[in-house]
Amino acid sequence: MAINRAERQYLKKSILEFASVYNSKPACIFISHKSSDLDAAKKVGNYIMDYANIDIYLDCNDGGLQDAVKREDDRKIVECIEEGLKKSTHLLCLVSDKTYTSWWVPYEIGVAKSNSKNIASLKLKNVDDVPSFLKIENVLMGTKSLNEYLESIERVYKLTESVNILSNSAKNHPLDNYLDWQK
Repeated sequence: MAINRAERQYLKKSILEFASVYNSKPACIFISHKSSDLDAAKKVGNYIMDYANIDIYLDCNDGGLQDAVKREDDRKIVECIEEGLKKSTHLLCLVSDKTYTSWWVPYEIGVAKSNSKNIASLKLKNVDDVPSFLKIENVLMGTKSLNEYLESIERVYKLTESVNILSNSAKNHPLDNYLDWQK
């Protein structure tokens, strides 16, 4: 069973501790997103955990980060984000028409890049383009390419439980409201 590593009880564990103590897979996808795209981030995160059985880090479940945001504690916000990225092997940036106004998304990508994390971007529905700095990374255009990306992670990390990704021809896919289908 995949977990959201942003939940408080998982934040203090190293990746090796996750694998041994929680029988968790070593792969973890940090979901970078503009706060106004939180609904899409939750849906994509749940899909990754439920259907691909890969751990995620999603900021809304990091109690320390949420507390730091409420207190406007910039130093603690940065520490929490960096800790989440440290616990992750991949960064998946959700790109919407609002992403370009985010200060945090480019920061998260920069930290991930400087720490040699695997970076991919996922273009949400009704988005024409992705930022130039993301075009040099893996650009996922919709459900089909997201599934292929998740399957590649499963192959690399040789996850013990089989991936249960929904067929690209399935109707009523859980991400239909957020992603284009056949891309």
